[in-house]
Amino acid sequence: MLIIKTQVSFRFLNLNKLQGITLTREITGAIYHANHNNDSFTGVVALTEMLDNINDLNIYFVRQQVVLEDCDILISVSSHNPPSKIEIPALVNKVLKHIDCKITVALTAN
Repeated sequence: MLIIKTQVSFRFLNLNKLQGITLTREITGAIYHANHNNDSFTGVVALTEMLDNINDLNIYFVRQQVVLEDCDILISVSSHNPPSKIEIPALVNKVLKHIDCKITVALTAN
């Protein structure tokens, strides 16, 4: 049986500490962590079909004056045998309509 796990997250790649704290207070379920290669932080918001905070995400993006190069949508795919076809959830299109950032795909074989 082929088991494929797909996770989709919106990432803010270059936040300062205050922006990270603000992210977790303004968007339910958001987290942030320090980047090892510099003094910045990465904020992560899991994107699920149940996500009802796209507006909160967009408002945070605008208020914090995040540049498009400092964010992405991360699609993580984990499988024993890498599939030849991966379906991307329609929610990604909804987010891209508000914040037109790049998409990063991470493939992991278990």
